[in-house]
Amino acid sequence: MAKKAKKKKKKTRKKGKGTDKQTLLIALGLLALTIILVGLYFAYRWYRHKEPHTFVSEKYYVKGIDLSHHNPIPNWNNVREEKISFAYLKVTEGVTHKDRNYAVNYELAKNAGLKVGSYHFYTFGLSGEEQAKHFIQEAKCMEGDMVPAIDIEHSKVNLYNKDKDYKKIVIQELKSLDSTLLAHYGVHPIIYTNKDCYKLYIKDNFRDNILWLSDPINEPEDAAIPNWRIWQFTHKGELSGIPNEKFDFNYYRYSYEQFKELLLP
Repeated sequence: MAKKAKKKKKKTRKKGKGTDKQTLLIALGLLALTIILVGLYFAYRWYRHKEPHTFVSEKYYVKGIDLSHHNPIPNWNNVREEKISFAYLKVTEGVTHKDRNYAVNYELAKNAGLKVGSYHFYTFGLSGEEQAKHFIQEAKCMEGDMVPAIDIEHSKVNLYNKDKDYKKIVIQELKSLDSTLLAHYGVHPIIYTNKDCYKLYIKDNFRDNILWLSDPINEPEDAAIPNWRIWQFTHKGELSGIPNEKFDFNYYRYSYEQFKELLLP
């Protein structure tokens, strides 16, 4: 009698191993792609928002610099040769501090042919009238010089405080400083500030003042802040002959002809 043929058992693949491997490779590929895209995004943001070190705009032609005793005294003839037209110099701070380099920089900058302005660093919590008197006593604001400016920003002495009464006092004394300078010079002082301080203290309170805005990332918005005239676009400007030192660079909003609006009569 013939033997029955044994049925061969079909080998079955174990499901799961190949699929898991493919899934892992896809996941690793997606992770690598995500890392690359995130890296490119932050590299783009860094490149786009990094502070420039030179004057590069083709939109603004009137260029300026501002400095205090924290900066070395530049060769002002070299500054003029770099086609910088104006300079704002720190004079005073609070009711007692005087900038040690102001007088020297004022004379040298004027002799080099720059238009020179003088500014006061406003100290929160102190009398605005007394700060104005301190500035008036020390500043060399002559006919044809730039309109005096007030620097308003948070610092080690000007602390940010959410308290409404604190904010009210800051604005109140700033108005006193503004009105005292207006009475003496016949014009409202220019207000230098940044976006945060603008929203907290300046907006809706000083509509008659020309604004000087500090923003190393974004150009001032004309519609949002129509009374801006000077844009401080970097804190990392470089001047020839002074290696390893950084300066504040600025643009005036309009033409050389219109720049006259910033000069004392």
